[in-house]
Amino acid sequence: MIDLHCHTTASDGIKTPSELIDFAIEKNVGILAVTDHDTVSGLEEAVNYASGKDFVLIPGIEFSIDYQGGSFHLVGLYIDHLYTPLIEKTLHLQDVRDKRIYRIIDDLEKHGIEIPVEDVLNESAGGAIGRPHVARVLVKHGYANNINEVFKKYLVKGKPGYVRKERIKLEEAVSLIKGAGGISIIAHPVSLNYKNIPEFETILKGFIDAGVEGIEAYSSMHKTSEINDFLELAQKYNLIISGGSDYHGDKDEKIGYYFPTKPIPYEIYDRIKSHS
Repeated sequence: MIDLHCHTTASDGIKTPSELIDFAIEKNVGILAVTDHDTVSGLEEAVNYASGKDFVLIPGIEFSIDYQGGSFHLVGLYIDHLYTPLIEKTLHLQDVRDKRIYRIIDDLEKHGIEIPVEDVLNESAGGAIGRPHVARVLVKHGYANNINEVFKKYLVKGKPGYVRKERIKLEEAVSLIKGAGGISIIAHPVSLNYKNIPEFETILKGFIDAGVEGIEAYSSMHKTSEINDFLELAQKYNLIISGGSDYHGDKDEKIGYYFPTKPIPYEIYDRIKSHS
C-alpha cells in the first residue's frame, strides 16, 4: 500500500521517523512520504533508516500557507532535505513556532487554564513544537477528553489559547519546494473552505499559475463526492493526484487508508514517481 502524507515526532506525530517506517511496514505500506509541518528535521533519520529496507521513503514537507479564508497546507514530495534555502526557512519557522507556544500557554493561563510549559516541551520530544503538543497536555491535565474536543474548546480562533500562526507565502513555498527538486501538492483541499466547486476551481487556477502541480484528492477529510470532484479537476488541468491518511497517530487515522475501509490507490504512485 501507499501513503503520501504522514507525520513524525519531528513535528506533531507520535512516532519517530524510524518507528513510523516500522509501523508502515507492519501495516503493509511499502511507499511512504514523511511530510512534517514546516520542518525537514526528521528526514535524515527517515532516509537513513529506510535505505536498508525493502521500502520506498519519499522525503517531504507540509507547509502552512498564508491564505485568507480556510486553512491552506501545501505538501512537497521528493524534496532534497539538504537544500540550504529550505533548511534556513524551516529553522526560521521553527523559531517562530517555538515562541508562539509560550504565547499560547500565557493566553490559556489568562483564561484560568494552567499547564506547565515543561510538559509541552517534553511532549514535543525535541521536534518542532505545535498546537497538537499543547492539546495532548491539555488532555493529560483533564481539560478535555480527547484531542478533537481540545480543538473545539481551545486553541482555535475565538477560543482560549488562540495565537495566530506565521505562515509562508504560497509563491515562496512553491519556489523552495521546486528549488529542492520537489513537487508541490495541495493538501486536503476541502480545508480551504470554498463555497462550491466552481469557486474552488477559480482558486485552483490561481494556485496552478503559482506553480502548484498536484492535488491530494484522497484524504480522510473528503467525502466521496468531493474526491470525485477533485479527480475531475485533476484530469481537466493535468494535475498530479496524491493521497494520504495525514497520519499523526492519535487522531483515529489509519495509515495507508483515506477511508477506514478504502486504501489509498496504489496506481497514483506511477505518475508521481515519473515527476520526481
